[in-house]
Amino acid sequence: MKKLICVAAAFAMVAGVATVASAEVDLSGSARARIRYNDAGVGDSVYKWDSRVRVKVHAKTEGGGYVKARVRFLDGDWGTGGDYSASAKGDYNVWSDYAFVGFKTGKFDIAGGKMPASFSPWFSDDERTDRFRVLYKDKDAGLALAFTYDMKIYEYASTSSSVTIPGLDPNGNAVDLVAQVAGTPWEGDKAVWGVTYRQKFSDAVSANVRAVYVVNDATPADDDGFQGSVNVAMNFAGNNIILEQSYKEGDIFRRQDDLYGGYAEWNATYGSITPVARIGYTADGFTADQTFGWLMIGGDVPTSNISRVGMGGDTLFAGLSSGFQTTEALSFKANLVYMDIDDNGTAVYGENPIEVSGQAKYQVGKGVALLARAGWLSSDRDAVDDAFSAYGQMEVTF
Repeated sequence: MKKLICVAAAFAMVAGVATVASAEVDLSGSARARIRYNDAGVGDSVYKWDSRVRVKVHAKTEGGGYVKARVRFLDGDWGTGGDYSASAKGDYNVWSDYAFVGFKTGKFDIAGGKMPASFSPWFSDDERTDRFRVLYKDKDAGLALAFTYDMKIYEYASTSSSVTIPGLDPNGNAVDLVAQVAGTPWEGDKAVWGVTYRQKFSDAVSANVRAVYVVNDATPADDDGFQGSVNVAMNFAGNNIILEQSYKEGDIFRRQDDLYGGYAEWNATYGSITPVARIGYTADGFTADQTFGWLMIGGDVPTSNISRVGMGGDTLFAGLSSGFQTTEALSFKANLVYMDIDDNGTAVYGENPIEVSGQAKYQVGKGVALLARAGWLSSDRDAVDDAFSAYGQMEVTF
């Protein structure tokens, strides 16, 4: 309770200072509570309750400066003790996942701090990074060009090795014993230099390109390398087409082969029906971002062991989805997904998993929604049963 009072007081102080300094401060956010049931096909089925509240702060000054941050309250699973002490933030649960400062002058936007970092749901999405960014925008030309520098410091990285030494077992017999020998600690950092190019060529065609070079001094191995993605969106007579191709150099992940993946999507709207079709592939260890997917496979809340498209081996996939807006308040969505996995031994659901899933959403009122989802994932592996999951959610946005 004391923490909430302190945060409320902080917001009040921000609002008071903003009034004096003739600045504008906007607050927005969302909150949810939900129950999740998951039978993963291996082990016992589980269910969890969780909830969270998130508040976004956006302050702007007359001189072009701005501050953006998001504060999270009690974001975690119920029943874990204390203030959700089993969450990622230990025994305190009022924290911020991003906060950065910047200013705009002319066509330039310069910012630095802990920032959201996303390019596309396929390549990278909903991430956070310590970043310095210079963004140039020319609205008349439909151009946006950003230069970024991300950094992570590793303070106590080290390697270890095993050695074999002669010894005796409890019965006095001679045996070889294996001992772990700690390596020499070192300090290093991982820097990611990147550029993002976005161009709107016309109302029908736009392109986005993200290219980064990773310099990893936090390990003694040669982990430097390039990765990037090209995304093209087209709109013709109400038909929306998205094409994306991605590449990651194998050295970054200590792999012999470079990593590739891509997909194509078509979607359109016919009255109250919104069909979506996707086909794509991953090769040589490439995995899509977790946001890309459906319900059981990937998606914003993946509910099976295939949390990312591409896990388990080289993958070909095809997915069909359709949304149905039955009334102004009630909508439904259905998914049918097929995957062909070149099983490398880690594909839990075998070589040909199939997902069938759906969603119902009811808009109780402005900013208030109820959501229910359920999904089934087949398995052609004898040691694993089919998976099933479901969850219900209450959400408020403001």
